[in-house]
Amino acid sequence: MSESQGIERRFELEWMDRTVHTVQYPAVSSTRGTVLILHGLGDHVGRYVWAIELFHNQGFDVLGIDWPGCGQSSGIRGDLPVLDEACRMVEEVLEALEVVPVGVLGHSTGGFFLTHFLARSLPVFSSVKWAWFSSPLLDPSHGQSVLKIAAAKLLVKVLPKFTLSTGVYPRDCFHTGGGPRSRDFAEGVHNRISLRFGEDLLDPEKVAVKVAGRIDENISILVTQGAADHVCAPEVAEPFVQELKIQDKAFLFVRGARHEPFREPDSFAFLNQVRAWLARR
Repeated sequence: MSESQGIERRFELEWMDRTVHTVQYPAVSSTRGTVLILHGLGDHVGRYVWAIELFHNQGFDVLGIDWPGCGQSSGIRGDLPVLDEACRMVEEVLEALEVVPVGVLGHSTGGFFLTHFLARSLPVFSSVKWAWFSSPLLDPSHGQSVLKIAAAKLLVKVLPKFTLSTGVYPRDCFHTGGGPRSRDFAEGVHNRISLRFGEDLLDPEKVAVKVAGRIDENISILVTQGAADHVCAPEVAEPFVQELKIQDKAFLFVRGARHEPFREPDSFAFLNQVRAWLARR
């Protein structure tokens, strides 16, 4: 981490049969509160240096959590906690660290969790003033094969922690320039998903549009979405924004960008718009 990002503090929480890895990055000067980072499936907080710098420059402390099965947390790669477990885990982490976030970044599957954390009005999120949904996973069943879903539902009964490939590679997330490296993952990154977690995601009652209207109307919300995203469908994002009963909401549709607009070669303009939104919070 750069000097401007202060001192990195690590904390390991024993949760169920796994160890949850968290890191805190205090701002060097001034603080507008703590921002919580919720990364996506197969990702980890170590890849969010760009976000930590962005939040520090706006005067926020940062807390990141590696989901079980990801990054430096223990567990089978791709076997994330199902939604009810994730709610309990995040509550325990924030209570143990005595952190009450004022803002949250939820990317991809982290955005799926964030939708439900806010819709359920978790007490540890009572002080959240704003939320940034980055390419959120809003309808996990969208575009999925009916046969694939049916097969997964049968297999999960006997092999709940068995993992499958999501079929997502780096080139699906941002423009890599092609070549053999377009399929090579960075250290700690993978494209695995367990059957039990996949089944939980596919529960029709957990589609984000169905719970969007329960999110506190006093929270400011930014949704950013790459127009060329083949991982989380762009066409689902706008209906989600429309369902939010919130006055202060913004939708940034990034032309030409894939699943991770912040990693695109020409991300400067995109990040500048996010900076401007944060500055007004």
